[in-house]
Amino acid sequence: MKQRLFITTLAIVIVLASAILGIYIGTRGNNNYREVAEGIVLKKDDNTFYNPTLITSYDEYINLLEDYDIHELVFLTAGDLDSNDYIIDFINYDDSLKFTDDIGVEVLDTGINLTYYVNEEIDDSDEILMFFIPIDNDVLGNFIMGEREFVVK
Repeated sequence: MKQRLFITTLAIVIVLASAILGIYIGTRGNNNYREVAEGIVLKKDDNTFYNPTLITSYDEYINLLEDYDIHELVFLTAGDLDSNDYIIDFINYDDSLKFTDDIGVEVLDTGINLTYYVNEEIDDSDEILMFFIPIDNDVLGNFIMGEREFVVK
């Protein structure tokens, strides 16, 4: 009787430990990115080129996420792209970075100039922020990135 109780208890402990380990491994996710209120934070990879771009459709958005191997993350929905296009910009990121105002977007013939109002400028970092900047649909024809400015307040 004691042996049967011991084996049953041991079996229950093994099953519970396996379940907990499975849940932990399944939910710990990919440590190469995380979502923040401003966008998606990616770990910098020296072999990846972070090129600002314009997306105008949900398919382009999904392709962008696949390019950066974060396709299971949903930051925008198809409805978000019904009324807006999005400029996708990449800036150095640190958890201490705070945005103090809306991003300034200036559309010129020579390109798009972006002004970030922040508490500090991050010159170098191990992480980069994939920043989603909404603009009205069909405002931009050809997307050419111009200047990027950081105003520290």
